[in-house]
Parts: sequence; structure tokens; C-alpha cells
Amino acid sequence: MEAGKLVVAYCRVSTLEQKKNGLGIEIQVRDATIFAQAQGLFVDRFYRDEGESGVQEDRPQLKELIRLCRSNRVGIVILPSLDRLSRDVRLAENLFWQFERYGVRVLIADMPNYTSTDRREVLVRQIREAIAEDNRKEIIERLLKGRQERVRTGQVPGGTVPYGYRRERKTLVPHDLEVSVVCTILESGSWGRPITDIVMLLNA
Repeated sequence: MEAGKLVVAYCRVSTLEQKKNGLGIEIQVRDATIFAQAQGLFVDRFYRDEGESGVQEDRPQLKELIRLCRSNRVGIVILPSLDRLSRDVRLAENLFWQFERYGVRVLIADMPNYTSTDRREVLVRQIREAIAEDNRKEIIERLLKGRQERVRTGQVPGGTVPYGYRRERKTLVPHDLEVSVVCTILESGSWGRPITDIVMLLNA
């Protein structure tokens, strides 16, 4: 690594992972720090995307990291694990291509032998990317089936509470203020008022 270039780490946790495992970003920060120390490195900056999906390209901290890499100021990027970068093969490969293009070396804490110059290690990385993508799809499918089953049995489906309701224990009850807003929207619409007028009414 060229002298004067930064060692940075990228961490990410999705809202779903936070809810399922209770794992915060600090665990990833710890893992990246311990790994860096074992490599004789010091992490100059941490980039942390919290509540961001692994298939989302437009992540604030990831964009900032790529911008810094493009400026030729980064020498090494440390990932606590491969799926923190992405759970989408296409996106992950594009990001690795960008890192290589900008002369940035990528180190992965849970793949300590990884190097982009070893074709076998690159193949292992790509296989793990595919597994991470498949795991995400499986989780989404399982959650969808669970919600459908709850609806079928007359239970609250879970997820975001619909506007006009609030959660009270395991049931949904009307939210008086939001219900009045919904009624105003429906009444105004039934009178034929333009949507722009309804928006102005609600803002007022």
C-alpha cells in the first residue's frame, strides 16, 4: 500500500437483520478492528450503513466510500464479512471491479486468505456471494409465507402498521387522528376535488 493512503472499513446492517438477530453495527466494527490489528493495520475511518438493504446500491455511506476511493485516497478496504458489502451478486461484483479499478485492496475478516490475485479465492468469493443472495431470497419468502398464514388465520400480518391504525399488543386499533385524515381524503375525493387541492388542504 502506498504511503499516506487510508485504511477504511465498511459495515452494514439491514433493518431485517437488526430485528431478527438484534445485531448492531458495533459488532462489525469490533470484528473489523480486531482483524485489522491482526494484520498490523489501523483503521482510519469506518463507513457504517444502518438499516440499509444488501441489494440497495444507493446507500449513503457506501456512496461516500466509493467517492473517497475514486479520489485515490484509499489503500485498503476491510469488510467484517463478505455479505456486508452486498447480498446481490451483480452489485457485489461491480463494487469489487470498482475497488480494483481505483487500486484499492479489499480484505475480508471472515475470509482471511482472500486476495484478488488468487483465482481460486476469487471463485470462492463469488460462490459465497451467490449463497448470500440465495439466503436473502429464502428469508424473504419465509417471511411472506408467515404473513400470509397469519392473515389466513385472522391475525395481524406484522410489518409496518397501516396508516390509520396503531398496534396495541397483538391487535390493531384505530388511530383517531389518522382516521380523521383518511376520512378527509376520501370525502374530498368524493366531491371531485383535484389531488393538488387535497394535498394543500392536508398541509394546511
